[in-house]
Amino acid sequence: IGVRLVGSEMCIRDSAGTTALLKYEFDIPSREFCIQILKNTGVLFAPGSAMDMEGWIRIGYANDPKILTQGLTVLSAYLDKL
Repeated sequence: IGVRLVGSEMCIRDSAGTTALLKYEFDIPSREFCIQILKNTGVLFAPGSAMDMEGWIRIGYANDPKILTQGLTVLSAYLDKL
């Protein structure tokens, strides 16, 4: 497992897999945050609370890089509005 700081954000990446955990600083439970993201962007994350890691969301990146890039672009625009 690799841990990396991106600016002030933390990312934990499973070195043997295709998922990563992303730390967020919004005052909202991870399940509710993931539902809001999905409803507003169509981008799917798993809530950290499902893994007993509240305050984190899990991203899977075993997908076409173009689709991943599009999803992250839409997500970024959404988060900029919060």
